Amino acid sequence: MPNARPPIDSRERLLRAGLALARRRGIKALTVRAVAAKAEANLGSFVHHFGTRDAFVEALIERWYAPLMAQLQLSVEGAADARDALRRVLLQLVRWLIDNRAFVAHVVVDAGAGEAGARRFLRSFDQRHPALVLALITQAQHDGLLRRAPPLHQMLFLMSTLAAPVLAFHLLGASGSLPPEFARTMSTFVTELPHVEARLDWALRGLAPDLPGRKR
Repeated sequence: MPNARPPIDSRERLLRAGLALARRRGIKALTVRAVAAKAEANLGSFVHHFGTRDAFVEALIERWYAPLMAQLQLSVEGAADARDALRRVLLQLVRWLIDNRAFVAHVVVDAGAGEAGARRFLRSFDQRHPALVLALITQAQHDGLLRRAPPLHQMLFLMSTLAAPVLAFHLLGASGSLPPEFARTMSTFVTELPHVEARLDWALRGLAPDLPGRKR
């Protein structure tokens, strides 16, 4: 059939199966047999493509994470200045985090529990999207669009305003710790983009450079 889609190779089937399982159970709960069974692949195929479970977990996390950097680079394109680029990148990051919050929580929790692949991923964070955010903060400061302060300190402030509520709400909500009505209201403020944008704009205004003669 001319319009038939090409078959998905066994490596991709294994990664897709691993992602589906990890989203539900977490990375630490993954087993080679469960992944192979869900992918309808044999154990020999798993060993051929990945060798070990640790190598598979690393490939799995990279497969999940890779599209984000391309999306962030697109967010920078067409920005009016470094501050605008920073705002676009942060909004894209929060959108991604909202969509992937369960998996992000699994990566963080499983890294803390000793999952080697998750720990290696987090240890390389200084070479990933935080590096782009820090570069944009540094450029915005250089251009006089943000007040001068350690860029890492400003990034922590911005991410505590935007990312921390998403993860905290997910972890508390998943545990059933929040009263239902409060959880529904909180979900609106944490995950709906107009509210996210409002918090981001408040934070960026707080980081605006001091005007001559104005005291904070």
